[in-house]
Amino acid sequence: MTEHSDPFPYRLRPDFLSPSEMAFYHVLAELLKEKYYIFPKVALTDLFFVVRPNENVHHSNKLLRKNIDFLLLRRDTLKPALAIELDYPRQTDHRPVDGFLEGTFAAAGLPLIHVTVQNIYNLEELRSRINLVILKGSSNTTPLHSDYSPICPRCGITMVLRFDKDGPYTGQKYYGCLNYPACTETVPVKI
Repeated sequence: MTEHSDPFPYRLRPDFLSPSEMAFYHVLAELLKEKYYIFPKVALTDLFFVVRPNENVHHSNKLLRKNIDFLLLRRDTLKPALAIELDYPRQTDHRPVDGFLEGTFAAAGLPLIHVTVQNIYNLEELRSRINLVILKGSSNTTPLHSDYSPICPRCGITMVLRFDKDGPYTGQKYYGCLNYPACTETVPVKI
């Protein structure tokens, strides 16, 4: 850093959560403190990955700069159990249905509910709704898609589908590391 360069223009936000989000967080904390951790404002890129990212760049880009209002993680396994999106009354009446969020969560097999912001929440009704959705989601153990890309055993990142272009295995599919040529790990495609 030189003597004349500008300092970094970053400042701490005075309000990490809006008043409505903070109030709802406290409601969730009271309802779910025994079974779940509550994480606010989770980026979708921290929650999901895109299979075959080199073929699905458009879908990868759709995840950028988007988050979910609250994510519940099971205390015993730290696995995501439910996502909650807060809707403000004016939004629910005037905005188009956000099919992207619903489609993304459904494809990944993670339940998502929308809760309209209120001055007072019916705690028992909310608890019942959350428990019902989580119970229904945990009973669905079959994967929705078989197009899963493996993780590189050496680098720990998603591998991509590749084809042998020449040699004795010409035309055969395999998964290769995104870090190629630095990493030459491969995984065969299971048919």
